[in-house]
Amino acid sequence: MEELERMLELFPEKECPNINSAFRKLHANLMFRSERATVSISGGADSDMMLDMIMALDPAKNYPFDEIHYAWFDTGIEYTVTKEHLDYLEEKYGIVIEKVKAKTPVPLGCKEFGQPFISKRVSQYIGRLQAHGFDFRKWGDSSFDFLFSLYPSCKAALRWWCNEWGPGSQINIEKCRLLKEFMIENPPDFSISDECCKGAKKDVAHNFLKETRATINLVGIRKAEGGARATAYNSCFSEPSSKSEAAQFRPLFYITDQDKKLYCKRRGVVHSDLYEKHGFLRTGCACCPFGSRFEQELQTADQLDPGLAKAARNIFGAAYEYTRAYRQFKAQYDAEKRRDKNQFSMFQENTE
Repeated sequence: MEELERMLELFPEKECPNINSAFRKLHANLMFRSERATVSISGGADSDMMLDMIMALDPAKNYPFDEIHYAWFDTGIEYTVTKEHLDYLEEKYGIVIEKVKAKTPVPLGCKEFGQPFISKRVSQYIGRLQAHGFDFRKWGDSSFDFLFSLYPSCKAALRWWCNEWGPGSQINIEKCRLLKEFMIENPPDFSISDECCKGAKKDVAHNFLKETRATINLVGIRKAEGGARATAYNSCFSEPSSKSEAAQFRPLFYITDQDKKLYCKRRGVVHSDLYEKHGFLRTGCACCPFGSRFEQELQTADQLDPGLAKAARNIFGAAYEYTRAYRQFKAQYDAEKRRDKNQFSMFQENTE
């Protein structure tokens, strides 16, 4: 197939092994698993690269699709420039991107279930503890065995809280420095949850794949990106759990940051203005508290999309304030530790 050969020549195996391999796997999956395909588009940089790779192989010409859907899932809190970028992608590639609205958009999800804090995993475990009436201040330093006797239906979250997932586990609360100490002294007075993501993204995508009877879903997830989504998978492909489910293929899974930079430069891939003009490193729900740079994003949103920035403060306000308090707690702890160290050094000098 000439389109594939052209891409393999542009990204030779010796120079670009990851990109070369990604094209070969993409071709194989489009050829043999493409009865009804869905391409999940986010409007982010990884999604841009994945879509360009697919279109470079000219799917309408070369692959035996019965149907192919390009889908974007609207969370209910999206930048206008993201929507404009989708228009650009449609015009560039001559495709129609289906805009699928969430049945439970982020504003409603946060109101019903709780606000996101730090990360999906952290929010999930805190939410479980809150749902069981866990008293952070009273029981915070208790052992796992004792807490499990009080809350036997909350084992996983208690293991997280008590660092019982094994030495050095990324799941333990200790991986969020001083979070446990902070929460014991400052128990949250608002509901925390990761359900906003589930209702606005995961459930919507699942329902769309079911409605379109997709046999394969292509998603732009990279292992190098990190985060809960990337660490949830061990390879680029997941077999469907049943005949009615779609296989999941992640063409970019082994693509590094350097690979992506080289590919986009060589292929002339243009990203959303969030990246090109405003310096965003990644996109998701606008101004989400999961982002470590949400303060900077809020400042940008004030200039770029003031209405959206105002909405974000209304939706995520409690989570923003709690995150700020947590950061201040860590900063104060570090300052006190430095002061104590300096005082000890001065004491040693005076006694010598």
